[in-house]
Amino acid sequence: MAVLDLNLQAKIDELTDLAYTQFEESNTEESFKLLKQAWNTYPDPKEQWNEAYNTAKYIFLDYMSLQNLAEAKVWLNNMIGVNNYLHLNNEDCYFNYAKYQFEIGEYKESYDKLKQVVEAAGFRYFENEDPKYLEFYKNPDKYFQD
Repeated sequence: MAVLDLNLQAKIDELTDLAYTQFEESNTEESFKLLKQAWNTYPDPKEQWNEAYNTAKYIFLDYMSLQNLAEAKVWLNNMIGVNNYLHLNNEDCYFNYAKYQFEIGEYKESYDKLKQVVEAAGFRYFENEDPKYLEFYKNPDKYFQD
């Protein structure tokens, strides 16, 4: 894994912090603009930077919270790209992918990924998450159509 130049890391951190503030103030358009600027600050190939996973994840989670699933998918794919290169966050990546699949109605696929996560890491990924995901994992039959 490559290590970012400290000045570059500081710039990314500054953009991310500003984006968080904007999001908290409901200035979502400005928040996404800043987060995407942070993403674009990483040198290519972006997949080699551990921090890029987190930047993509922040964008993904913000789009998910707004139920903008099309944009969430773009950033989920960026998370997957970084993870496939570095293999640092497999369970986190699977868990977020499962949340996305749940939201688009791919319940079987979502359940299968959640099962992998629980087998590898227990239930810790459900902490501080919407309880609907744990409810789904514990009672998947409610969602499966015969």
